[in-house]
Amino acid sequence: MRWVLLLLLFSFPALAQRPKLVVLHFTGPGFEPAELASATDRVAAVLARRDVYELISAREIDTLLGVERQKQLMGCSESACMAELSGAIGARFVMSGALAKLGDSFQLTLTVLDTQRSQPVGRAVRLASGLGGVFDDLAVTVAQAAGLPPPPEPSRALPLVLLGSGSAALVTGGVLGLVALTQEASLQGELSGSALGPMDSYWQRSQQPALLKSIALGTLIGGGALVALSIILWPRGIGGSGVALVPQPNGLVVVGGWP
Repeated sequence: MRWVLLLLLFSFPALAQRPKLVVLHFTGPGFEPAELASATDRVAAVLARRDVYELISAREIDTLLGVERQKQLMGCSESACMAELSGAIGARFVMSGALAKLGDSFQLTLTVLDTQRSQPVGRAVRLASGLGGVFDDLAVTVAQAAGLPPPPEPSRALPLVLLGSGSAALVTGGVLGLVALTQEASLQGELSGSALGPMDSYWQRSQQPALLKSIALGTLIGGGALVALSIILWPRGIGGSGVALVPQPNGLVVVGGWP
């Protein structure tokens, strides 16, 4: 609701018209075309979920401009080429991306250019030991490049519930195990004494510690599993909330919200 109110207060036209952003084909010497296409699509999908820009994909550019026109644009300088490209399809912003292999590491670089002002909106670089690692926390990387507030922290409600339940189960299992051991020790003490009661009575009493041990063991295993699951599901930090100004054809629109 806070997000909607910000949009309503600062820019009514923004609800009907979002700024256009072109996502170009990613580049990367030594990478397969399928890998570059996959990287382009993943970044575009993350940016589309923010619902701030009207995206134009690289495939749509291929259709709109055609192969020959793109070949002509490839010979121009970067700033002039970007301006001409965005002008040809009516988009103010252009996102470019590049993958690179640096020794044993991989790097993803994202840049968003404002072609009207001929200056970058934002730039983000992600370095990781594996190719898949450069796409970790991709929402944060995309937000940095596009000049957007970082995505909100994911909910910790489920991991906290699992952690609390698992901890309670571990404590309960420990208490039950201690009670079982105490009863077993008491029974052994009576059996070693000189005054013995009926054997049936001792046999019945010996069943309770055994049952408590089984319950305690099951409770400890279940509690440990819940704690382990809560650790696995615990969200990794991806930044906090915030606000950003996104240029519009008729001015600026504030997006985001305060915690």
